[in-house]
Amino acid sequence: MPSPTNVVELLQDLVAIPSVNPQGQPGTDQTGEQAMGEYVADFLRALGAEVTLDPVEPGRPNVVASFIPEKPAAHLAFAPHLDTVSVAGMTIPPFDPVIRDGKLFGRGSTDTKGPMAAALWAVREWAQSSARAKSRIRWSFLALMGEEAGNDGAHVVAKSGFSSDLTLVLEPTQLGVVTAHKGALWLEIDTAGLACHGSTPERGRNAIYAMRRVLEIIEEKIIPGLSRQTHAKLGSPTLNVGTISGGSKINIVPDQCRIEIDCRVVPGIEAEKFRSRIEADLRGVAPEATVRLQRYSPPLDTSESLPWVRRLGEQARGFTTAPWFSDASVLSGPRCPAVCIGPGSIAQAHTKDEFILLRDLEEGEKFFRGWIDAAEKSAA
Repeated sequence: MPSPTNVVELLQDLVAIPSVNPQGQPGTDQTGEQAMGEYVADFLRALGAEVTLDPVEPGRPNVVASFIPEKPAAHLAFAPHLDTVSVAGMTIPPFDPVIRDGKLFGRGSTDTKGPMAAALWAVREWAQSSARAKSRIRWSFLALMGEEAGNDGAHVVAKSGFSSDLTLVLEPTQLGVVTAHKGALWLEIDTAGLACHGSTPERGRNAIYAMRRVLEIIEEKIIPGLSRQTHAKLGSPTLNVGTISGGSKINIVPDQCRIEIDCRVVPGIEAEKFRSRIEADLRGVAPEATVRLQRYSPPLDTSESLPWVRRLGEQARGFTTAPWFSDASVLSGPRCPAVCIGPGSIAQAHTKDEFILLRDLEEGEKFFRGWIDAAEKSAA
C-alpha cells in the first residue's frame, strides 16, 4: 500500500481497513483490530517511536507507542480506539472511503478514525521537524482495542499503571474539551415463571406478566427517583429499557423473560449499590426478579483547573460535557488525568452513512499540531 501524503489519504487508509468490534451483531466477518493495530504500529515505528503491539485477545491488540526525549519534563498522550461499531444496516460501502461533496464516507470516519488520523498526521509533522530534537515531552500514542463494547483495551492499560500529565482520548467533539461525561451501567433483569400448555394458562405462571410489573415500577418509581441525584455538570442519571425478550413459542406459557436496561450514571453513584437498590425496589411486586450487572463504564469528571487541562482549553473551543461514555473515564485518575477531544461531530457516529467533513479533519490536524507546539513551549 502506498504511503499517504496527507491526512485525507491517511484516513482513507484507516477506513479501508475493517476493524469492527466482534461483539453483538457486527454485520461482517471482518472483525477485530489486528490489521488496524499493525498499520498504526508501522506508521509510528517509521517515525522513530518505540512501539509495542500488545494482544489483549486473539487478533485484538493495543498499540502502545512513545517518543522519549533524553530529559522529559512532562508526559502527554493521545488515545484513540481502534475498533468501530457494527456495519449492519449501512447504506454505503463501509470500507470504501469515498469522497463526495466535501465529505469522506465510511465506517469509523468520524468515530474515531478521523480524530486518530488527525492526531497521527500531526505527530508525523512534529516527528519529521527540527522541533523534535529539542523536545522536553514524552509523547505517547495509545491505540486501544475494544472501546465500543467493554473498554477492554483501556482497562488493560489502566491496570498496567500507565500515567501521564494529560491523556487526550480522541473522540469527535468538534474540538471542544470534554472534561465530564456520564458512565454506562448496563443491567439485565430476569423474571421466572412456570411453563405449561398455552390452552391451560391457569396451570402455569407467566414470566412476561411478571415483567410487566417490573416495567411499571421502573417507569413509575425508579426513573422519577433519578431526578433527585443531580450532578453540577451532568445533571441527573437516566435509564432506558433497551430490549425485552421472553417465551419460546406462541402456545407455551413463558417461563422466562428478560429486559436489558441502559443507565447513564453520574459521579457519586456506585454500580453495585445502584444495582441492589433496583433489586430492592422490585422485590415487593416481583420477588422472583433478579438484577445482574452486565457492564459498567465509570463516569468522567476531570478538573478544568489542572495546568495541562487549562492549557488545552485555551487552545480548543472551551470546555464541555457529553452524555456518552469513553475510554477517558477508565484511564482517568490522579496519575493520569484524561479528557476527550477531536474533530468531527458525534452526530455522525454509528450512523448508516457515516462521514466526516474534510474541513473538520484538516482543522483537527492543524489543532493537534498546534497543541504539540504549544505544549513543547510550555515544557521548555
